[in-house]
Amino acid sequence: MFHLKVESIIVVILAICIFLSFYFTFLSFQTVDDALKKEFVTLAASSLITGVIILTCLTISFWIEKAFSRIEYQLRITEEQSEKDED
Repeated sequence: MFHLKVESIIVVILAICIFLSFYFTFLSFQTVDDALKKEFVTLAASSLITGVIILTCLTISFWIEKAFSRIEYQLRITEEQSEKDED
């Protein structure tokens, strides 16, 4: 159940950052002032980069957690088998 929450959070954060990137890009096309255009393009690029960085961090932490849960499960099975062998 926790994995579904993490995946949902990853998708929502990525969607927000991509939306902001497209929105700032759209605003840069609509404005007339060159300085403001550059600001909007900078904001669009930074929101896209931020989204990618957050997505990468959350995905790596999700993979690490998944790997450790598998190792914990394997250790638990090994301990149970060794206890049965002792009996």
